Amino acid sequence: MKVSRSRIRPVLSICAWPIGLCLLLMLALVDFRIGSKLVAWSDVLAFPSRPATLAQTVLETIRAPRLIAAIFVGAALAVAGSVFQSVLRNPLAAPDILSVTSGAQLFLVVSTLLLPAVIPPIIATTSGAAVGAVFCIALAGGFRASPGRLALAGVATSLCFVGIASAIILLADDRASGLLLWTAGILDQTGWSKILTAGPAILLSFAGLMLIARQLDLLVLGEQTSASLGVTRATTLTGLTAGVVLAGAAVTLAGPIGFIGLAVPNALRALGITRHHRHLPLAALWGANALLFADVITQVLVGNGVTVPTGIAVASLGAPAMLLLLRTTKAGGEGRMPTPSTARRLRASLLFTALGITGLMLVVAALMIGDGVSSSFDAALANLDLRAPRLIIALGCGAILAAAGVVLQAVTRNPLCGPETLGLSQGAALFSLVALLAGLSPGTPIFQMVTIAGAMSAVLLLMIFGPGRSPQKLILAGIAIAASFGAISTIIVVEARLQTAQALSWLSGSTHGRGYGDAAAMVPWLLVVTMFGLFCSRQLDALVLGDEKARALGVETGRGRIFALIYAAVATAIAVSTIGAVGFIGLLAPHAARLIAGPRHARNLPVAMAIGAILMATADLVGRSIIAPLELPAGIITAVVGAPFFMLLMRPPASRKTSVS
Repeated sequence: MKVSRSRIRPVLSICAWPIGLCLLLMLALVDFRIGSKLVAWSDVLAFPSRPATLAQTVLETIRAPRLIAAIFVGAALAVAGSVFQSVLRNPLAAPDILSVTSGAQLFLVVSTLLLPAVIPPIIATTSGAAVGAVFCIALAGGFRASPGRLALAGVATSLCFVGIASAIILLADDRASGLLLWTAGILDQTGWSKILTAGPAILLSFAGLMLIARQLDLLVLGEQTSASLGVTRATTLTGLTAGVVLAGAAVTLAGPIGFIGLAVPNALRALGITRHHRHLPLAALWGANALLFADVITQVLVGNGVTVPTGIAVASLGAPAMLLLLRTTKAGGEGRMPTPSTARRLRASLLFTALGITGLMLVVAALMIGDGVSSSFDAALANLDLRAPRLIIALGCGAILAAAGVVLQAVTRNPLCGPETLGLSQGAALFSLVALLAGLSPGTPIFQMVTIAGAMSAVLLLMIFGPGRSPQKLILAGIAIAASFGAISTIIVVEARLQTAQALSWLSGSTHGRGYGDAAAMVPWLLVVTMFGLFCSRQLDALVLGDEKARALGVETGRGRIFALIYAAVATAIAVSTIGAVGFIGLLAPHAARLIAGPRHARNLPVAMAIGAILMATADLVGRSIIAPLELPAGIITAVVGAPFFMLLMRPPASRKTSVS
């Protein structure tokens, strides 16, 4: 006999408090005990009497601060996610998706490495969280942005902020290892100082939200209805401010940790717990339980000799939760996302002349400029063996990534798709790290095959867990898959004790150290990608029209879509196996090509590849010359510079000057 959900929900709602409190007590005791081999259960039981033992010292100065930090951070993130979702009326609003945590991370990295002892950590993280939220909401189009658009805006902003933070960390190589652990989310505490600073901010913010709980209930009814009931914009600003402070304080204690602010509030609402006087305390309770559970898993692994930041465990557990959430969340239309018109299309002669001149100027600049400027032809010739291979590889990989982006955007009918937003780049980067650990050399056929397997694994996960035909939900599923791959990559870097700066440089994408052999291994793939893409251009044109029209034109859509995804996976993997993971190229170049070359793929595919090659080579040139003799990975440059262009791409259709098709 089946029991309906309507009967189960009230029971679970009533049991949420007793079950949550019992679970919190059990997890707290386990987490308090298992983190140190010097502590036994008898020491935990004797803790209140404060005996003068080594175990008591460990419990008071290490274990207890970590336990309290886990409870505070989990509660703060869940409550912040709850208030963001209520204020923005968006079920996918969360500190990590809104770029709140990445903004706090960037500002804390800046204050720690560039302005030490000048800005208090809680001020730095709160300011960064506010900047991240403002950037993300503005980029998405305002408070009423759709869930999918908000998530994409968060991806763009986060990539930009993380790129800047990665550049700063790379320049501080002696402290890079510790910062990499912190940026993965780590609960280790050295005393009570951070908790005494961040704890009051969390408690005061929570108390302030409880005072406006009724107004938050009314906000859910809609802007006009809530305004007619006396709710003013002050409630919205108060809720956002409290959420920013909560997220900033959480980052101060543990670094950036995701998914808790997304999963916990939505799970409670799924149980019918929507009134904020109950929802907010329960969010705090179950947020603390979620992080404690992840920390217990982390401590068990640490006891077995494996170093795993708690944030990585949360990401590994939270990504499946996000995939399940997407199946029950309305995240935008199920059809094709709007694309800008091609009213600015240029004539072929003018277009290819402009691209040719730009490319020629770039080639000359790349061969003349490096860690210095070659003032003569002989000087440039002396550096040719160092600069020419890097230039060839940058041009080729940029073109390949652009081709992958063109195909992905065609097959998904979504101009906001790219190898990085669907997890293909992250899957390829993860498997490339495994290949590096196995002793394989980048550019070799075996290394390329392993990396292709990584990108194909992302495609397979998208096909298995991809939620139907919703373009925006597909991207959100890609974000979850990318987060999982990124978490595992961080575990590999930390556990294998790879040289942090080199690993971070590879994961960011760099042409450093590449030679003619690497270029020779990449060029044949470039030719294959180009010819195969042009050969299938008519099929891509048909797929953009939708399944019904494509079938009417004789295109077998199911098989065509699979082949297109395989093509994009292979192209992405070849680029990653050559230079590492680079973002934004596969996202921006196809869009720019459509604007100036039109929608026909026989025309815009080669144009997109040319634009991708120019963007990648320019980023590499800037990265190796802007702070010479030091060097920044090209992927960091593309992440920092690509975000403003993505802002133009993300503008709501109503605000564009061009018409929308």
